[in-house]
Amino acid sequence: MPRYSRAPVRANPGDGDMITVSVVVPTQNRPVLLDEALQSLVNQTMPPAEIIVVDDASTPAVDRDALRAKFGPTVRVLRNDVARGLAFSRNSGVEASSSKYVTHLDDDDLLAPEALAEGSALLSNDPALDLVFLDVEGFGPRAEHFNRVQPKAVARAIALGGGQEKKPDIIVFGDGLIKALLRTVPIAFQRVMLTPATWHIAFQRVMLTPATWHKVSALRWRAYRLDPAVPDDATAKLTITGPLRDSEWAVYAGAVCGKTALIRKPLYLQRCAGQGYSSQPANIKWHMLQGLAIKTQLQRASHELPELQAWNREIREGLAAAQFDAAYHYFGAGDRIASWSHLRRAIYLSPNLAFLRFAFRMWLPRPSDRESG
Repeated sequence: MPRYSRAPVRANPGDGDMITVSVVVPTQNRPVLLDEALQSLVNQTMPPAEIIVVDDASTPAVDRDALRAKFGPTVRVLRNDVARGLAFSRNSGVEASSSKYVTHLDDDDLLAPEALAEGSALLSNDPALDLVFLDVEGFGPRAEHFNRVQPKAVARAIALGGGQEKKPDIIVFGDGLIKALLRTVPIAFQRVMLTPATWHIAFQRVMLTPATWHKVSALRWRAYRLDPAVPDDATAKLTITGPLRDSEWAVYAGAVCGKTALIRKPLYLQRCAGQGYSSQPANIKWHMLQGLAIKTQLQRASHELPELQAWNREIREGLAAAQFDAAYHYFGAGDRIASWSHLRRAIYLSPNLAFLRFAFRMWLPRPSDRESG
């Protein structure tokens, strides 16, 4: 096993403020990939103060002693006896963390060697900064497509969110970031660092302060508690399951965080080999419906919660766009009834010319229809 220093890094010489970072790694039944992920943490220029592996009911269970023998005594293992999913597992890991900052690493991905050092330094040197996002680069046999479209998605999010390059490779956002996140959440905005107090808000790679965490997590759980079937925060944590929860967190954070930043360097390395649970073709429709459910929840909350009321129009337009995407999906699949149902909702939420043009196109007979007639 590589030798490395476990000494914490000082933010600024003489200020007495020691930087420590915890990394939470949720895992389920991927021991070989997990070892690769943990090796990338061992190789950090600023090693994590603790590595918290959250075993989501793997069979067999993750062996803590074996991991410590490979990667050192800072490895801790928490276990869910029943599979709870990524959101719950990440939240459990942050609740158990003890460092100034915390970030997440999926068990099939890697962190670039300087990721922890650069993310934590940026936060420590700017007290006004609530949150840092890490840009992403794909690796593996299917990385070419990912690395072609991801930069375009990030550039679009920067433009929509009003991001400004304050120094090389550092894009800073004000409160306009939520406008972009409601329309597009590229992978870079799902890779962030935060402090333990911030984590329960962000099921992604971020760093932030406990105060920020309390704001975001409380807002998110309050939104779910508007449902009479969700009486408390503990129930809300169990309710937040399924895909796209990183994207959902980012939107809630965008509603309450003032100043955030994106490091435009590939600090988070995403494996593109078809191994991801979310990348399976069979899950496309599931993801689409999950996205609709998340944005519908946001819209409901925007009528009730003051923190979201200011963004009601943007949330409504984001839901309309999601309904339109669903309409387009079903139209391509040949299901005009389902397509019209979603398009009607999109037009009701935010009527615009593009939606109306598509409605006109939908009811034009296709060439095959004319031939059969």
